Amino acid sequence: MKVNKFKVVQGGRKRGNKIWRVSFAVGMVVLALFLLWNSLGYLALWAADVTVVTNSNIVSSTPVQCFVLRKEHLLRSPGNGRYVPLVDNGQRVRVGQDIGRIEGPGGNILVQAPVAGLVLHDLDGFEGDFSPGSSLDHSLVDSVTKYLDISPGAKSVSQVGTGDVVGVVVGNTGFQLLTVLNFHSQGQRQKINTEDGLTYTIIPREVIQAQNKFWVLWDVTSLSDALGKERVFPAQLVTQEQEAVLVPAKALCTKDGRQGVLVLFRGKPVFNQAEVLLNQGDEVGVKGLAHGQRVLTLPWWASYAKRWWLR
Repeated sequence: MKVNKFKVVQGGRKRGNKIWRVSFAVGMVVLALFLLWNSLGYLALWAADVTVVTNSNIVSSTPVQCFVLRKEHLLRSPGNGRYVPLVDNGQRVRVGQDIGRIEGPGGNILVQAPVAGLVLHDLDGFEGDFSPGSSLDHSLVDSVTKYLDISPGAKSVSQVGTGDVVGVVVGNTGFQLLTVLNFHSQGQRQKINTEDGLTYTIIPREVIQAQNKFWVLWDVTSLSDALGKERVFPAQLVTQEQEAVLVPAKALCTKDGRQGVLVLFRGKPVFNQAEVLLNQGDEVGVKGLAHGQRVLTLPWWASYAKRWWLR
């Protein structure tokens, strides 16, 4: 019978093989990280928000209080008694229209409109004191300041005597505005935007310095009925108008020390230099873009990506 003899042969992993395997694993990890870093650029483009920009009129303005100077035709009672309005306060009336009556001991006496305009039955005690065409001097400034300090409330009258003022009719023309400003552009027309959504062009007529402010008297062609019956109203004085496009503030980026945005051109991202004109929080007004361009807003992590595709 043949007997086989076995012997132990030295084997197992050698140190050289182990180092090679570790080097290979590290290389694969480095390669994977490199590919991932390069692919982040494409992922950033895929995740970017696209904004189609349009031309806009960027308006800068400052709040201002407008004091109204207007033609007020006083309505005086023709007798003693109780005054009863026949039209609503602030309603438009025509010449000769019955707008109220005096109920007195001798019977009723009608009060008629001497001119066409807005009838006001609510009085503040300053009727006829602030007329258009008044000279802008310290006396007018003091009177307006006194009125603003008092802020008198308006109320309608009931029992009246002969000659008492029972109301006014505000004429359709002859409005002027008085404003108090920290600055003034001499001789320049301005615009104001009011809370009723309207825009008025105002022309400077006179200006003086008083109480460390610029008091400017403006001519205005007309006012809406809502503003014409007010003694004071707030507005926004337009200080600058510029043509620009609005883009998301996060879309701004820099390349070679220049500020701009990324736009899509023939399906590829291209850096477009742009000048920021106005900051409006989440949006900025810029110059240097054309109407209809598509602006990219990259995600926050895009700054860590290799953007070799950008030109």
